Amino acid sequence: MYSNKYDKIIGKWTGKTYTLIKKLGAGGVGEIYLVQDCYGEILALKLSDDIISITKEYKFLCRFKDKDFVPKVYDLDDFTKRDKVYHYFTMEYISGYNLKAAIKSSTMDIKTKMNLMCVVIQILKQINEEGYIYTDLKHENIMVDGKNSRIRLIDLGSVVEVGNSVKEFTPMYDRLCWGKGSRIADLRYQTFAIAILFITLILGKSLDPNKDKLELAISGLKKKKVPPKLFEAVTGCVNGQMWDYNSLYTQISCAAELQKHPDKLKTILNLFIAILALLIVAVFAFML
Repeated sequence: MYSNKYDKIIGKWTGKTYTLIKKLGAGGVGEIYLVQDCYGEILALKLSDDIISITKEYKFLCRFKDKDFVPKVYDLDDFTKRDKVYHYFTMEYISGYNLKAAIKSSTMDIKTKMNLMCVVIQILKQINEEGYIYTDLKHENIMVDGKNSRIRLIDLGSVVEVGNSVKEFTPMYDRLCWGKGSRIADLRYQTFAIAILFITLILGKSLDPNKDKLELAISGLKKKKVPPKLFEAVTGCVNGQMWDYNSLYTQISCAAELQKHPDKLKTILNLFIAILALLIVAVFAFML
């Protein structure tokens, strides 16, 4: 759309100047840039030629401004470049990495991944309690904020009221693409996406609904030694039989807890076996 490094954007209504440093990414309706404002502050700026979409996302960021899972949002404005009008808003720049990077990381253990999923579930639950569904749940939209040590959601343009049609989605997380339901924003749509997010995070790879078999991917969780109850919960979410956040959260958090001290538990078990063996030897010695 527009990527001239060091180009300046001057807001029509605020008069504030922003200098483009680099492009950070792009979504369905806009692009994200790293910018510096006239006071030297580093911010993120979302730019689009679609005023409806950019305004909608800005309003949702404002709606959830008291929550710590979205970036702080500042100015909503527009400017003209070569007779074309662009709309934008500025927000807090999140320094960290997204879960797509985490998928490729061999240093992130399964316990950490499970704990991340628990946080994501709690965030989505807060959005759902307001009557909305976050339809474009994907690794790229979940940021690990290194500075503040928390999980943040970005790109709230996909948020819609419960019961509405899903317009912004990514095929890998969309149940219709897998033949598992309709493209209507409901809790089952949300928990399906959570299940796919969990599967791909644990397996450490992406899935393609046009090439991969979902049942085969789910069975891969067994090789990662995912507890049976958690395996059943994930399968239930995929098949639309489970949409209870509390149960899913409990199963994942319990599984993560079991990952805490596997070596310690193994040591205790071995010690118990050794003591039992000594007792057996002692009994036989006494009998003789």
